[in-house]
Order: sequence, then C-alpha cells, then structure tokens
Amino acid sequence: MRNIILLLSNLLLSNLLLSNLATAQQCVYVDSVYNTAKLRELGNRDIRFGVRQIVEEELSEKYCLSEDGDDVDVEIYFFGLPKTTIRVVGVEKTNTITQVGIKLYYKGNCYQGIGESDTEIRAIMVEVQEGSIPFEKMTVSSALKKAIHEAATKLP
Repeated sequence: MRNIILLLSNLLLSNLLLSNLATAQQCVYVDSVYNTAKLRELGNRDIRFGVRQIVEEELSEKYCLSEDGDDVDVEIYFFGLPKTTIRVVGVEKTNTITQVGIKLYYKGNCYQGIGESDTEIRAIMVEVQEGSIPFEKMTVSSALKKAIHEAATKLP
C-alpha cells in the first residue's frame, strides 16, 4: 500500500512539474532601438522616442519581459509621407499617408512590419504651403503601433 501511495505521489509531482515547464513563457527584453531611416526627428523630438515602450507593450502579450531573456533589437528603417493633392477653383484637398517600417531582430532572424496612418486636410480659398500639413502625434503613433504589431505577430 505504501509503495502505491509513493508511486502515485511521484507521478503527481512529476506531472505538475512537466505541466509547469510546458506552460512557462519565454522571456525577452528590448535591447536597443535604432534608426536607419533618412528622417531622424519629427519637429524637435527624436523619431525613436517612445518606440521601446510600444515594442515592450506588444511583446508582453506574447512573452514575459525580463532582462534575463533573449534580446530583441528594433530598427526603424523607413519613414515615408506620400502625399496627394487635388486643387479645383480655390478648393484644396491633401491626403498624406504616414508610413513607418520596423524591423525586429530576434535570435538571428529579422521580422518586418509596415504601418500606415492617414491625415487629410481640406482648405477653401486658403493657400496651403508645401510640407505644412501638421504631424499629429497620434498619426505617427498609430503608424508605429501598426508596424510593430505586424512585425511582432511574425515572431515565433
């Protein structure tokens, strides 16, 4: 009887240990954020501002965050502002798409994501100077979040 109890307790203990190992999350940390895009600043702020926090927030849904985990490097490799303008008799409509390209480097592999966000401006009988469409922080942030989400979902 004693042997059966010992055997059952050993089986139960090993089963608990194996289930904990199977459900353990892999840990990561954001090591560095760097920019290789031509655009370095938006206004007076570095384009990398806040990127680490957005990446950590996205990665925390899939991994645990710990300095003891595997490192993830972030590269902002593209920042574009394609623009279309239509002018008809004093009425102008300009649409700018903020595009951001992100690469996440994890365990020797590269995972890319592109995010886009639209800004539209309409003017009647007012001259809109070239390049004067305002950058909204929310527009840039939205494009960054979309790019980071797309890249992060490709991580193993």
